[in-house]
Amino acid sequence: MSSGQRKKILFVITKSVWGGAQKYVYDIATHLPGDRYEPMVALGGDGPLAQKLKKAGISVYHIRNFQRSINPLKDLFAYAELVRLIWHTRPAIVHANSSKAGGLAGLAVWSCQLLGRAPLRIIFTAHGWAFHESRPRWQIALIKASSKLTSMLADTVITVSDYDRSAALYLKIAPEHKIITIHSGLAATTFLERSEAQKELLGTEKQFLIGTLAEWTPNKGLSFLLKAVPHIIRQEPQAVFCLIGWGEQEAALRHQARMLNIEQYIYFVSGKTEAARYLKAFDIFVLPSLKEGLPYTILEAGAAGLPVIATRVGGIPEIIQDGYNGLLISPASETELARAIVRLTKNNEERQHLAAALQKTIEHKFQFTTFIQETLRVYEL
Repeated sequence: MSSGQRKKILFVITKSVWGGAQKYVYDIATHLPGDRYEPMVALGGDGPLAQKLKKAGISVYHIRNFQRSINPLKDLFAYAELVRLIWHTRPAIVHANSSKAGGLAGLAVWSCQLLGRAPLRIIFTAHGWAFHESRPRWQIALIKASSKLTSMLADTVITVSDYDRSAALYLKIAPEHKIITIHSGLAATTFLERSEAQKELLGTEKQFLIGTLAEWTPNKGLSFLLKAVPHIIRQEPQAVFCLIGWGEQEAALRHQARMLNIEQYIYFVSGKTEAARYLKAFDIFVLPSLKEGLPYTILEAGAAGLPVIATRVGGIPEIIQDGYNGLLISPASETELARAIVRLTKNNEERQHLAAALQKTIEHKFQFTTFIQETLRVYEL
């Protein structure tokens, strides 16, 4: 196809930080067949996602009023920005990601069509439903209503886990014929070896390092990891912990570490681009999330050959089978988390068995080519 015949796809996402939803958008946008599709991305902020997309030669449009929190005035302005963008860029498909982006993009598409633009398809991907988060009741009710509206306006709703698909059907967020699960796949990743990764992260090497890679937000449950540390070091005093990430809770987490008197055991590492390349620094990977979609970090940890301990939330049990290729624990339980970490710290053979099994799971069930092909099939409906 000539450039004039290529199908334009406008991806819409609220934030440009580097998290799972952002990686999802980047992976699809940079792997679309160039002879058939022309990707564009509308986003809030000018973070790592925006920079990586620009470096890849993809058109980026900044929505100045995009923000994750609910703000009626800013949301109205963001909606107006999206209407103008869709009107002028004339995409054939709008692929929205996250609840806020989905609702506003859906309304913007509907408005453009009312104003006379040719019909265009809208696809919405739910990266874990926001109504599963701990929020005020009025916000949960508003998010559920917004999710239903988004799904009503969308031609197809993609969920990244069967858990989220089931939740959507149970709560009548979307009808069954509209909703499809497409598990994310992991693109080829290059990891630093253990010694080099530890030196770059910590400036030194450690005997036993337990770590996580996550956005520092309440959803990730990192406060429970810090609460577990005193229980762990009483039994395993050689253990050291590393939190790679970024986010709004950094000051609160550092304060919590001081209050628990565990600062000497904790490394907070922020500002790392391509953070997954450091995963082999860890002996155990932990993800104590309270809410998830299908976390890329578990796929990355598995590909790096790490044993994983994670909470039984969202799509995580679709990756981890407890006792076979990882350990699953209840969310918000520092006691269970400490017990699981101590168990693996004491048992090298079990760590190796779980890591090898998870690596095979990632290779066979979460192939990147399958993920891209299934997404392209949705675009071509």
